[in-house]
Amino acid sequence: MPDIWNGKPLPDRRVTHTNINYRLYDRRTGKLLSFNSTNSIDSLVTDVLLTQKEHPTAQITAVEYDGPAYR
Repeated sequence: MPDIWNGKPLPDRRVTHTNINYRLYDRRTGKLLSFNSTNSIDSLVTDVLLTQKEHPTAQITAVEYDGPAYR
């Protein structure tokens, strides 16, 4: 069954696994709150939710980088 958006079916698409290297910051203070490299957007979303829970007053912003945090 296709996904439906605004009453219309979305086209079928294949799942991808692309490397995502990111850091999470508090937008107001610029403080680095978390970072990771993953191939799953689910992991990124989970990290954002956990970071928000640990820093409830932070305004989380995610920035993608061209490589992992550690070499």
